[in-house]
Amino acid sequence: MVNVGQRSAYNRLAHLIVELRERLRPIGRVIDNTFEVPLTQEQFGEAMGVTSVHTNRILRELRVDGVLELQRGTVKILNEYKLQELAQFDGRYLHLSPSS
Repeated sequence: MVNVGQRSAYNRLAHLIVELRERLRPIGRVIDNTFEVPLTQEQFGEAMGVTSVHTNRILRELRVDGVLELQRGTVKILNEYKLQELAQFDGRYLHLSPSS
């Protein structure tokens, strides 16, 4: 919690997207870095502790920066390297099987 709380909202959203992808990948729900996320901008904002308006601005920034797109519940990662850099994600806490 402290790790995520010290990030900017831009980086927190990147981290959240990477975590969702990593949780969905082992169950076959990620295809070509695209996956379904049935969450609203308000729900993303609540998860990050920001308003839905701020979430909208962050999503627009990520789209303009060529990192990802979120349209109608579908996330498409456009730049894996940049997303990983922003997220600074270490998935060891997820305890996913190495074969996943």
